[in-house]
Amino acid sequence: MHKVFLSVGLIACGFMPVHAEDYRADSFPIRNHNPFLQLFGLPAFRTQDLVEPDRFDFNVSYDMANDADDADRLTERLVIDAESQVLSLSLRRRVGERFEFGVDVPYVRHSEGFLDSVIYNFHNLVGLPNSNRDGPDDQYRLFFEKEGTLLFDTSTPTSGLGDIQLSAAMKLGKATLRAGIKAPTGDPDKLTGSGATDLSLGIYGGSVTRFFDRDLGYSGFVGVLALGDGEVMAELQRSAVPYGGASLRWQATKRLALATQLYVQGPYFDINLDELGGTTFQLAFGADIRLQRTLLRFAIVEDIAAGAAPDFALHLSFRSFGS
Repeated sequence: MHKVFLSVGLIACGFMPVHAEDYRADSFPIRNHNPFLQLFGLPAFRTQDLVEPDRFDFNVSYDMANDADDADRLTERLVIDAESQVLSLSLRRRVGERFEFGVDVPYVRHSEGFLDSVIYNFHNLVGLPNSNRDGPDDQYRLFFEKEGTLLFDTSTPTSGLGDIQLSAAMKLGKATLRAGIKAPTGDPDKLTGSGATDLSLGIYGGSVTRFFDRDLGYSGFVGVLALGDGEVMAELQRSAVPYGGASLRWQATKRLALATQLYVQGPYFDINLDELGGTTFQLAFGADIRLQRTLLRFAIVEDIAAGAAPDFALHLSFRSFGS
């Protein structure tokens, strides 16, 4: 795992100079929406670029993540059969040449959903395994037991305000430092929040080159998420989680761009089962369409290492570059 984060760090720090005013990279603002993990303060995927000077940047995103895991190994038993939907409102503002401030407000729903059969067929089509999808379709159950002690069990859908995140960014020459604080505004009993304050800090870098005479932007980052004393399986929660990511974005036409992203996170819990206590590798691929001062984005997200991330997720977002 340490080699993975080191590799991402080398990507982030080894770029050529960034010409931020000539090219503004973008990314799908995706997080890990595993029902047990999305309540922590992992920042949404971003690049090194700040928002445009003297303008508000407004983003509305909708994520639908489907998870089906059933594991029973080493005195631990886990069942995750759920669909999580998250509607997020984000506002950011550039202050001067070097600073950016923002706020993210999520609304979270966990339920049985409706995508199980769709995902089963999609996995068959692309040759991905469906070993954890042999049970009933579109059920809701979250269950974890360790050494005979029941630590979590629910089959009742929930929804509510999630944990609000405040963020700040500062340009440091060719790199950007991003920090965040997550406030405990959600409800741990509903898995819409952890019940604690989390802090994040990451270093971001990036640049742009040409591919088939079109801009190809690439970026990377590494960081660490410091977890407060949460209320969800608190005795198993870790105190810090490393994270990192890398992205490519190709401007295929004046208005259409194609992009792919990899988001990696370390374990959140001291649990033997990789389905909840393992490292996550989330691969996203999609496109965005620019319409004057707005951007429409769509992406498909897959858990490529069968770890502690949803099997399949969809991302839709609308970004407005207001004044």
